[in-house]
This record gives sequence, C-alpha cells and structure tokens, in this order.
Amino acid sequence: MPLISIKSLPFDNDVDVPGMIKSITEDFARRTDISIEHITVTWEFIPPRHYAVAGLLPATQPQTGSHPVLVNLHAPSFHKQDAISTMLECLAFSVSKRSGVAYSNIFISYQKVMSGNLFDRGKIVTWK
Repeated sequence: MPLISIKSLPFDNDVDVPGMIKSITEDFARRTDISIEHITVTWEFIPPRHYAVAGLLPATQPQTGSHPVLVNLHAPSFHKQDAISTMLECLAFSVSKRSGVAYSNIFISYQKVMSGNLFDRGKIVTWK
C-alpha cells in the first residue's frame, strides 16, 4: 500500500517523468521487498515561483542547496522502525539518482496509516 507522492519545481532540462516514476517504483520494490503491485508513485510539478524557502522563489528545481524535492510516504502502521528507515533511505537515493537532484536536497515525510483508516478497492482495509 505504500503511496509515494513527489513534488518538485520543474526541471531546467527535459526529464522523462514516466521513466523516473517507473524506476523509483522498481527501486522501492527491490529494496523493501514490497510487491510492486502494492506501490503507487506520483510526481507533480509545483508551478514556477510557487514554492518559497527563506523567501526565495525559483522558477526551476535547484539540484543542491534550497528547495528540496518534497516526498510524502504513506505506509501501513505495521512496519517497524528499521523498515521505515530503509524505505526513507531508498526513496532518497532513488529520487536523487533518477532526478539528478542531490541526495541532501530531498525531503521525505513519513505518514503512518493505521488499520481501519484506509479505504481502497471499495472497502475499509484492516490489518493486525
């Protein structure tokens, strides 16, 4: 069920967004042993000058320094801390490698999804 939502400013160069998404999905599945059919990844672009850090509003995605690529990871609450750390590090490495943005310029927020707090495929999903 991991849902990975990625946002960034547009890139200076043309990028293959579908290719990046596919590669990030495959990297995540391989590194976490989560079956690929359970992983969802999206990538959205923030309009130029609609993302401020320290009052700065660039038009394109900086590779280093300010304005990190923003990643939200939603995953079930049954994952232990070491698995969560693996997911976070895997995502940071993969997003950096696939986008060309420095590893240190990736920001990831983990959101724990509790059993019974997920609606998918027409029903409330629970786990033990």
